[in-house]
Amino acid sequence: MLKRILSYIFPITLSRQSSPVSGQLTVTLLSGKRLLNTPNTDYSFGSLQRILRFGLQKIGFERIQKQKNILVLGLAAGSVVETLVEEVRFRGQIHGVDIDPEVIAIGRQYFHLDKIKNLQIFLCDAQDYIKTTRVKYDLVIVDIFQDDQMPAFLFAPAFFSQLKEILNKKGVILFNTIVKTKAEVQRNKNFIEFFSDQFHIDRYPKVEGENEILILSTNENSTK
Repeated sequence: MLKRILSYIFPITLSRQSSPVSGQLTVTLLSGKRLLNTPNTDYSFGSLQRILRFGLQKIGFERIQKQKNILVLGLAAGSVVETLVEEVRFRGQIHGVDIDPEVIAIGRQYFHLDKIKNLQIFLCDAQDYIKTTRVKYDLVIVDIFQDDQMPAFLFAPAFFSQLKEILNKKGVILFNTIVKTKAEVQRNKNFIEFFSDQFHIDRYPKVEGENEILILSTNENSTK
């Protein structure tokens, strides 16, 4: 209780450990809420939760409530799952994928991932998962980072082409990207141009400063 009260005055570090995948991981108590951070970005909760919540709002909470299966690639400590369950009130199945066992362990210890009854966790590479799963999803959330960097495979044509194969006919993809440099601006522009014939893409730049949300759906299922 004392730590919680003090956290409204200054941040309190609850845990600090190193991961070979994600680098240094720090759990902090700030204003009564636990956050998971790497040296250069929020990994779960904090601004990241607000960014993904923004994307979910653009898709529409009522639309998401009617869906059956959601896939989260880049689960981390599960902030988007908290939003889906507690705010959107999604009651279908959520499959969370993450490659980093340290992050998942932190999520279980500090963020109660194991208490979310409709969440199933898969500890594996996102590329491998989408190649082998037989499940079709109504919503795929792509939120994969290594600290503040995005792996190159996310922008390779094969990855999103494979995602399309596991997407239901009326499904939608929420893609969280970070844009800090001219090269990253061009990277996103190239991505949009390449996939514009396969998806309708809604673009929301400068979300919480440096993030750009891309929402991909078939042309007949645009979020607008």
